Amino acid sequence: MYIIIFVVLSTGIYYTFNYYKNKKFPPKGINLNCKYDGKVEHSSNINRDGYSKRKIPEDLDAIVIGSGIGGLTTAALLSRVGKKVLVLEQHYIAGGCTHCFEDGGYEFDTGIHYVGNVEKRQKLLNMITENKIKWDKMGWEDGKFVYDEIRIGNLKHDYRAGEDNFLLDLIEKFPEEKKAIEKYLQLVKKTARKDLYFLLKIMKPLWLRNFILQYFCNDFFDIVTQTPYEVLRKLTKNEDLIAILCGQYGDCGPLPSKGSFFMHAGVVNHYLNGGWYPRGGCNVIASNIIPIIEKSGGRVLVRKGVKRILVNVNKAYGVEMMNGDIINSKMVISNAGALNTYTKLLPQKVVPNHIFENMADLGRSCCFIYLFVGMDTESNNLDLRSSNMWSYPDKDFDKMLEKYYKDPLNEPMPFFMGFPCTKDSTWKRRFPGKSNAVILTAAKYEWFEKWEDKKCNKRGTEYEEFKKKYADKLLEESLFKHYPSCREHIDYVKVGTPLTFNHFIGSTRGEVYGLDCLPERFSKNDWLTPETHIKDLYMTGQDITTLGFSGALMSGVLTANSILGYGTPLDVLLGRDLIKDLKNI
Repeated sequence: MYIIIFVVLSTGIYYTFNYYKNKKFPPKGINLNCKYDGKVEHSSNINRDGYSKRKIPEDLDAIVIGSGIGGLTTAALLSRVGKKVLVLEQHYIAGGCTHCFEDGGYEFDTGIHYVGNVEKRQKLLNMITENKIKWDKMGWEDGKFVYDEIRIGNLKHDYRAGEDNFLLDLIEKFPEEKKAIEKYLQLVKKTARKDLYFLLKIMKPLWLRNFILQYFCNDFFDIVTQTPYEVLRKLTKNEDLIAILCGQYGDCGPLPSKGSFFMHAGVVNHYLNGGWYPRGGCNVIASNIIPIIEKSGGRVLVRKGVKRILVNVNKAYGVEMMNGDIINSKMVISNAGALNTYTKLLPQKVVPNHIFENMADLGRSCCFIYLFVGMDTESNNLDLRSSNMWSYPDKDFDKMLEKYYKDPLNEPMPFFMGFPCTKDSTWKRRFPGKSNAVILTAAKYEWFEKWEDKKCNKRGTEYEEFKKKYADKLLEESLFKHYPSCREHIDYVKVGTPLTFNHFIGSTRGEVYGLDCLPERFSKNDWLTPETHIKDLYMTGQDITTLGFSGALMSGVLTANSILGYGTPLDVLLGRDLIKDLKNI
């Protein structure tokens, strides 16, 4: 009997596959009657379109909360199939952490300090942008294409673009570790390619997803539940080499002894072929995505936050704004992060306890203090490099950070430093005679907690003096130490604290990467998915995939696929998804 059933099913699958395999499908859910001309008048820049009720389009298909790259990507992909989408942003400018701000005659990036694997990302960006985003490769000034300089005590290492350079430079420095370095790179590439886990987040039905997870993802779960330090200690006992290989850990947050090797491998693999920076500044990303959203009748409105998601009988039907406006739509998509969505935007009674427990287990990601520096001369007069610098006082990162957190104003500071003025080839034309630097150091939210109820720019003299102490110390140990000629050209200094993150990007306690990237984040797959337990409420953003620009970008792809009904067994069999189907229209 079972043999007969198996034969019938196999035959059916075979003929179904052969019938559909060469067909070109239009995207699922496409609105062929969408004829909106997309002409929207803006009183200011397109990414600063201030909210007002009269600007809200009628008959909305979707509302997206938050204009970070995950939200904009979701909105743009839905717009490409004729959906009318409204994106709502509480900040004065759209783009989330992809935005730049201008102050005192200088421009500063806030979240995109470099991007890797641009060729792969460009294919997707071309689908959701009006004009093609162009990129400048870091390390251009000497032809070595160094993207990250690692400084750990007396240890120094520069990461150059290209796998061969990655191996050559490390083996030259640690010749006795040749086999370990080669094996490490192979493991990084193998681990970073494990995309099945994320594709399964939209697979239907749930029982099939769980079956595949259980029986086909064992090797994935084996590696993600190990920390970078655990994996590296199995390859080598050389602590200098381990420290250098972990020198980019700030790109994902947790210490190498606490994070997931999967996230570590993703970061290393992401930058293997170099680092790039958006030509014209980071604002070009949002500015070129928004027109695609408008062409289907949608809008991206800023300067007004969402107070709550409206839910009736476990179904989302719109949002209430901070000013009391009610906006209805067929669905709601939250790009505000899991913490904000489940603790602030939804009624607590509709959120299952296990979600609160999972968020508590993971906790929030790390906090930073930002230092924005403007200088009154061009970068070539200061010998500034386009590469970033990661600097740590000691190779024992755990002890180093513990000592720093106990006495931050006296212990040496770990820091990240980059120069947007040298990364962007249009800078000298846009800001002649000027240079800038963006410098970050680790922080504890508790240091600033007593001012959290005060309004931005009204936190008092004590707060400003506290910030200045950090600024002065960080300047001495980073910019002035490595580029001493900058000391005489400081024209502008501004400090951003974890409270700044709360105010501008809606962090809950200053976290920069949403939920923490601990191994536990990847060992469960049933709640950090685009489709939530509430009908017509979806999630997008880095919390459902991995952090950073690329992680959030791909979250938008997953969420749009989920909304439009992709992820069925037949889709998997045919290799069909939204991105491939969009090429057919």
